[in-house]
Amino acid sequence: MTRALVIGGAGFIGVAACKELMRRGVETIAAGRKDRPYGTFTSYVALDRDDEEQLSRAIVQTQPDVVLDLACYQPHEVEMMARHFHGERYVFVSTGVYPDLHGKPAREEDFVPLEGEPPAALDYREGKRWCETVLTRTSLPWTVVRPPAVFGPADHTLRIAAYIQRVADGGPVLVPAETYEWQAGIAWVKDIGYACALACDLRKQATHRAYNASFEGQSLRNLLEGIARALDVPARLHPIPFAELPDGASPYGPDPRRAAGYVIERARSELGFEPSALEDALAETLAWYRVAKPSHPGYANREQEIATARRGSG
Repeated sequence: MTRALVIGGAGFIGVAACKELMRRGVETIAAGRKDRPYGTFTSYVALDRDDEEQLSRAIVQTQPDVVLDLACYQPHEVEMMARHFHGERYVFVSTGVYPDLHGKPAREEDFVPLEGEPPAALDYREGKRWCETVLTRTSLPWTVVRPPAVFGPADHTLRIAAYIQRVADGGPVLVPAETYEWQAGIAWVKDIGYACALACDLRKQATHRAYNASFEGQSLRNLLEGIARALDVPARLHPIPFAELPDGASPYGPDPRRAAGYVIERARSELGFEPSALEDALAETLAWYRVAKPSHPGYANREQEIATARRGSG
């Protein structure tokens, strides 16, 4: 039986990944900072991912064949893993590390490792880019999964709630005119958990390979119209230039400088990944939304957005 240590296993994507690993018969040991975690796993280890002594102790204690790392986003943490993990596969969960592609869908090879040494301060996306760069310099048997913006029940970013709130209130929903019909970089949390579990399957030849995982062919327009159908209300989309969008009005963008979603053919052909139907993802997410009633911080500017739409219609 394969034994997997899932760092961040009680988090948003981690819970989905652990469920899928358990379903596949993998001995699944979750690790994280929470004392009383929620999730489905064989056992749990308390761990501060940034503490090298704790990381080493957890690896020695659990002796995993595979480490699935959802918590790493600083390059020195990759170096720590390289010093202590000697198992069969290290699966690093990354993000949209691609350079500006100005509307071209991103393929895995569009990422090129960076040169030089990482700066001291890195935000999340740049941190992931440097992590992937450092991975290529190590002897780790790495595999990378690259999700885009991920939504689902209990999405801690509340970005999906931002869109549901706006559709539900019946007012105009501001979208970037240049990009709202592009393929969007979005994914369902269950699909990303599934992709992570596939990447952990040691029968698949995935060492030193990166994989995009996302919906295919779904735009921001599709997403908003899908929400509207599920809520049985009209979708009042109001396109305006991206540069004129108020802060928080469209948290998924898409930014015209960025890629138009992902090409997922490599994950499909090599891992067996297939995305779910958008309708299934929305049904589960809306069920959570109706009960939890979350509110995205950007919704506080809703009146400004409505005034912007009125000016644009005048």
